[in-house]
Amino acid sequence: MSASISWLDLTSSDRNKVRSILDLFSEQGTVDELGLGSLRDAFSDALFPGTSVLHTRLRYVIFVPWLYQILEHRGAGGDVAEAARKKEIELIDHLAVTGEDGVIGVQARKSLARLPSSVYWFALSRWGIFVPQQSLSWYHTHFSELRRERRPEVTADDPGVLQSMRFTWHPRLPSPPAGFPSDITFDLTRQEAEFVQAQLVTQCKGSLLAWLADHATEVLPDSLWELLSQRNLPDEIAHTLELARQFSLVVEGAPLFYNLMLAEKRGEVNQSDSDRALAQGYRQAFTEWLARAQGDLQNFRADTLWAFVARQQVRCPALQRRFVERWLDLLRDGEAEQLLESSEIRSLIELRERQLKGAHRARLANKGRLSDWRGSVGVGRMQFRWSQVRRLLTDLHEGLAR
Repeated sequence: MSASISWLDLTSSDRNKVRSILDLFSEQGTVDELGLGSLRDAFSDALFPGTSVLHTRLRYVIFVPWLYQILEHRGAGGDVAEAARKKEIELIDHLAVTGEDGVIGVQARKSLARLPSSVYWFALSRWGIFVPQQSLSWYHTHFSELRRERRPEVTADDPGVLQSMRFTWHPRLPSPPAGFPSDITFDLTRQEAEFVQAQLVTQCKGSLLAWLADHATEVLPDSLWELLSQRNLPDEIAHTLELARQFSLVVEGAPLFYNLMLAEKRGEVNQSDSDRALAQGYRQAFTEWLARAQGDLQNFRADTLWAFVARQQVRCPALQRRFVERWLDLLRDGEAEQLLESSEIRSLIELRERQLKGAHRARLANKGRLSDWRGSVGVGRMQFRWSQVRRLLTDLHEGLAR
């Protein structure tokens, strides 16, 4: 049975948190088996505020407002959500003929469950494009009221600052081309790119996202960590990025060890040669990881991590702290062969899974859940949404160059 969530009377903040949890299952290597997701997200939000692992192309932050502006101008005819959905499906149909990458819903079309507006709504609010900075459901509820109170005049000279909050959409949002959404592509015009750049620089000030939006590079690297070599990167941003790099590396071994234990346990239960071979593969992967991470394991300090988390105002449960600190302590001074047989590490991993899931749902404690394991879960180094952000920034700088 697939998981589902019924929306209750949630605040905008609560809804965004739940959406971010759902987003985790769309990024390879980020299924949160050991309860590290909130720490990963703290870094992701600090570096790239407003972004999501579901983001594909930047011009969606222009498309969605345009669709709603059409409804505001013409009226929605009663059910705003349904009228907006029809407009978004129409947009998908027009984008699909371009053959471009990144079209959300190109396969599902009318059956699409999560529309582009839902995927990008937090960005629209966080970046100040949707001026009230409320949830999508709030907008739908207040649509008629907002439509009556719209004020088309501009009241501020600074492109990122408004003197009035009576707007629905930022007054300097560029106008759509004639016939929109017909003949539309993902190519930002220079005017659109300059508008988005201004919003990122002013609304996300002090973040790596804002800095990269304002500092075009010839080619954005595949690896996020290569940005540390940028000589003019501000110290505070560089410090956060370096801490993210260290954290992602020192905890990368934990899911490797967890999958090793799963492979060993299922191999014992089923007497399976394939699971034994899989376990050997994880032993080798853990050994290679340890060699790469040894220097950072020695230098990384949990106190620095907790200070960062506190600044981000992210909740950090005591059990999460203990797991990270104990993991670091156990790994710092051991050799690979010794660590792979460590009963303390195995107990730490098993206890952590029980804390998060309970004995009934924990794979290491429940044979039924163990049989559902497909050979790999949660492995891979944290990338903090870089692959998605890299695509968005590429779109931005290509638009600025036009």
